[in-house]
Amino acid sequence: MALSRTFQVRESQRLEFRAEAYNVTNSFRPTNPSVDLNNRFFGQIRDSRDPRIMQFAMKYLF
Repeated sequence: MALSRTFQVRESQRLEFRAEAYNVTNSFRPTNPSVDLNNRFFGQIRDSRDPRIMQFAMKYLF
């Protein structure tokens, strides 16, 4: 999900703010289970994907 807003500073200049979020609800997203038959964790989900990540940016255009 991303939100952005652009402000006109002067006639030929703009300021842009941007916010991006990944996995906004911070829900559990499992990785694939182990498929190695010789591994003692065969068929088990041992890890999860990235948690909520947010980043912010500001860009000055002239």
